[in-house]
Amino acid sequence: MISLSLKKIALITNGKLHGTDFLIDQIVIDSKKIVPGCLFVALIGKKFDAHIFINDAIKKGCSAFITQNNINSYVSYIIVKNTSIALGQISSWIRKKTNVKVLAITGSCGKTSVKEMTASILRKNGNTISTIDNSNNNIGVPMTLLQLTKKHKYAVIELGANKPGEIAYTSSISQPEIILINNIHFAHLKGFKSLLGVSQAKSEILTGLKPKGIVVINLDSHHLSQWKKDIKKNKIIFFSIKKKNIAIFFVVILKFMYMAHLLQCIHHAEK
Repeated sequence: MISLSLKKIALITNGKLHGTDFLIDQIVIDSKKIVPGCLFVALIGKKFDAHIFINDAIKKGCSAFITQNNINSYVSYIIVKNTSIALGQISSWIRKKTNVKVLAITGSCGKTSVKEMTASILRKNGNTISTIDNSNNNIGVPMTLLQLTKKHKYAVIELGANKPGEIAYTSSISQPEIILINNIHFAHLKGFKSLLGVSQAKSEILTGLKPKGIVVINLDSHHLSQWKKDIKKNKIIFFSIKKKNIAIFFVVILKFMYMAHLLQCIHHAEK
């Protein structure tokens, strides 16, 4: 993580700092993983409120915390409107301050496997981080981005969702240069109601794509026509199992992307 002062974090999150200002180089959201000197973010979910663990986090050595409540504490803290959004704001700021190239992956199935293969290839050419396991939601994605430093060259981020709007949010803070929609299948229908709903949710990944970004799409996907208006200005790479005559397999695409990037690096080095 890039070191940040509490004053800077308060500015990024539109929060208010109470207490002494100092540098933070580690952010924790699980009170069981507190390390001395860290910043603890008290998240609130449907079935939990981490504010009840603040005192425990302080006892374990956290130097500061982010909260939604006014608290009488001798430890520095920042009050924000929403701690989950604040976590995303910090991670988005860090992502923007690095020169890392982000590849974001979504789809109904196979995301984690493709993420692992892609990260393995990219690690051959530079420092690479990737989503840990399948922590691909509005909390897991920011926590992955928080790991970024200026030494990293690539980040492979998996974006998942159980309801509409989640991928739009995680894509917006990831701001990928390359996105992959791996496939669309009947999954999480409780949250999306229909296959069309799944397709629309996955296409939300397009909202965070950087200008002149690259889109990698499975031609076998359902409702592909729904995305055309959103991707017509981007470079598109297709892959398919059923339509082999007009597309190539994604593994080959990955190798091509790696080789092309390597050649570009060599070209710059020669200059």
